[in-house]
Amino acid sequence: MRKISIKDTYKPPQKMSGFSLIEIMISGFILALGLLGLAGMQSTAVKSTIEIQQRTLANSLVTDITERMSLNRLWLLEAGNSYAIDSLTDANLSVPSCVGTGGVFTNCSGEDVKDNDLYEWKQKFIGAEINNSSAGENGLIEADACIAVKSVVGSDGELVQVVISWFSTIKSKDAAHASASTTLTATCGTDGGVNRHRRQISIETYISKSS
Repeated sequence: MRKISIKDTYKPPQKMSGFSLIEIMISGFILALGLLGLAGMQSTAVKSTIEIQQRTLANSLVTDITERMSLNRLWLLEAGNSYAIDSLTDANLSVPSCVGTGGVFTNCSGEDVKDNDLYEWKQKFIGAEINNSSAGENGLIEADACIAVKSVVGSDGELVQVVISWFSTIKSKDAAHASASTTLTATCGTDGGVNRHRRQISIETYISKSS
């Protein structure tokens, strides 16, 4: 018979495994930092998306009026005729009497077409503008639009500048504030000052008066 000794039956205690309280706290701290960074990135992405939407909307309005001018080139061919306007929001526009129900034109002159173009453009502009400046809005806040026209020497066309001005939800320096006071970019829209975040799109395009 085998003799059992104390040495044979004794087993030393095994080392405990797992996480200590300090390790759990450090892990939670690192996770919290990651979540805060993710939330900040999401906020920046939302603001950037709004900025892109605003610029896309402004570009579509510029395209709309320049195409209307191109279609009315026969009227523009006459001296002194243009779509120049100092402020679209302040302009008193109405539907010409030659435009009937459903937008049917009856014996409209080129000037009537111009008046109707600017009226319809303003209606689209009003639909695109949002006067609430709270974050999250993707319309054109406190917006205005202006058109200037210059003749081109040796050409039958005009150099047209279209400016659309609005305020963004993203803070930045107002670049137009420091520009010359007589330029269209400086006079179009509300001057936000150095610390207000005015945005603008300014496009120059050549409108030929000949077909």
